[in-house]
Amino acid sequence: MTDAVDRVLAALNAKDVEAFVGCYAPEATIEDGADTVRVRGHDELRATYGAQFARHPELRVEALRRIEAGAYVVQEERVTGRSAEPERHVAVYTLRDGLIARERLLR
Repeated sequence: MTDAVDRVLAALNAKDVEAFVGCYAPEATIEDGADTVRVRGHDELRATYGAQFARHPELRVEALRRIEAGAYVVQEERVTGRSAEPERHVAVYTLRDGLIARERLLR
């Protein structure tokens, strides 16, 4: 069930935007902690993360802790290469049909 989450981190760390986008359902959203949609669908994923990969070539995300419950994966993640200090956030992934349907980032 967590294969899509493993694949999305691998694609992100490889800066492979097409593999990254392929981990998400076509209508997937990435939201912040206030439920504000930041990215919706494959085109926005490709544009947003393609630009981020180009801007931050040292970007890496590491899974620190993971909880799985049904269609949900809750993961604490450490992000480096985007700012001087490592960042941490919690990602809540909702999975459907083997893809990420919704990602909520809590910072």
